[in-house]
Amino acid sequence: MTQQVFIRIGVLLFATTFIVSCMHTTHIGQPFMTVPHPGKYQLIYHTPSQEFPLHSMATVDGREFLAIDDVVLPSVQSLYLLTHWKIFDGEAVLDLGTGSGVQAVFAADKASVVVATDINPTAIKMARLNVQRNGADNIIDVRQGDLFAPINKTEKFDVILFNIDYPHDEATQGLWKLHERFFAEVKNYLKRGGRIYYQSGLIDNAARINSMANKNGMSILSMRMDVALEADRQPIVYLIKRNLDVEVKTGVWDR
Repeated sequence: MTQQVFIRIGVLLFATTFIVSCMHTTHIGQPFMTVPHPGKYQLIYHTPSQEFPLHSMATVDGREFLAIDDVVLPSVQSLYLLTHWKIFDGEAVLDLGTGSGVQAVFAADKASVVVATDINPTAIKMARLNVQRNGADNIIDVRQGDLFAPINKTEKFDVILFNIDYPHDEATQGLWKLHERFFAEVKNYLKRGGRIYYQSGLIDNAARINSMANKNGMSILSMRMDVALEADRQPIVYLIKRNLDVEVKTGVWDR
């Protein structure tokens, strides 16, 4: 054989080996924990994959979500909020504190547009990656910024999701300032009849949350909680509307 033939055979073998190795590359790690949850979604944590060896990974009903550094993977509390919001076809949704993007990705199943924000630049990178991997980048606009800072004054939403950490011990009482800013500003970004799904936790926080809502011209229409999640800081999902949008005939979970 000539040298050129040997080179061609070598290139062919290399290409074949590369293709086979790519075919065996795992795009998702092995499951190691299925998290018990009383809601309708299944949460599974996985080992890192060959594709993303430095990332943590979880699946929510089979949809993959990656996280790295201080970005939090979907949790029981994430799923509790996910279980208890309702979005209708064609609505505009704002997801504040998107983290890995789980609320935004599922909201995109129904919404015409989803704006997802987070103050953490690493969370923004992860949310964009997860949005793209879940095929929702044509609907979800991921923006970095503090609360409503990335939102234009003219933008209004049918639904606003809030899933940012809340005061749960002595060391986290300073988080109330963030929540107070949220309640002071959120009504400016709601469409007529718009609603808020706000997740906090601990029944002891309810009185203060009710006070913040009332102070800013809003009312809590319902609270959803589950005693099975007591070990997970008692997550509670509040449905909140502006007083001017609340009508006598409006059902608790109606539009």
